[in-house]
Amino acid sequence: MKAMIFAAGYGERLRPLTLSVPKALVPVNHKPMLQWAIEYLTRYGVDEIWINTHYLADKIEDFIQRQNYPIPIHLSYEKEILGTGGGLFLLRENWDEDFLVINADILCDADLSGLMTHHRENASMVSLMVNHRKKDSMLVVDEKNCLKGLSSGYRDSMPENYRQVNFCGIHLISPKLFSFGDQNPEFSIIMEYLKLLGQGLEVSVFDIKDAYWEDIGTLETLKKAEENFKGFTPRHTR
Repeated sequence: MKAMIFAAGYGERLRPLTLSVPKALVPVNHKPMLQWAIEYLTRYGVDEIWINTHYLADKIEDFIQRQNYPIPIHLSYEKEILGTGGGLFLLRENWDEDFLVINADILCDADLSGLMTHHRENASMVSLMVNHRKKDSMLVVDEKNCLKGLSSGYRDSMPENYRQVNFCGIHLISPKLFSFGDQNPEFSIIMEYLKLLGQGLEVSVFDIKDAYWEDIGTLETLKKAEENFKGFTPRHTR
């Protein structure tokens, strides 16, 4: 299975750490975020990885070249930052089978094989890992675990059979995704999914329950991860 890691961002919420270091190389317990992501993916059989870059891209390139990975690691440099939507669609010719996508600034020990089983059993085009952590922006799903919209679109009322979940920054995607739309995606891949729901795209969610998860994109959550995350102890979430 192939995978993509989003690592092009400026890491503005992590300043001053990211003034001279790309966000993906900020360490968590002495190991760069990017390395944690690569190790997580390879634990579950990923055998080829693409990483998009932009801000301080040369430092990410130098880091990758100095490692000795047992699988191919490719870099996709974006002269102008394309966001998660544009970065993914730029590489669409590489995705010939279902593939994983993860944000570089995510730490998680949920069992990815559970996501894979969910994706296969539901014949999903896109499957999103979610939990119930409260965030400013939440996804809204129905009783069949299908994505319906954003919480901001249901401020006045929400159907009783709908609920809110938090997107964990990990997707499993079918290449069928690229048969939708005009190939001019939204800057955000989540906004692209929402746009394509009206064209028949099916997006399901997989709840990782109490598995460890942290968005380490801020100084506060980075400190929390330093205190709580010591390594991978994957737990089954089915």
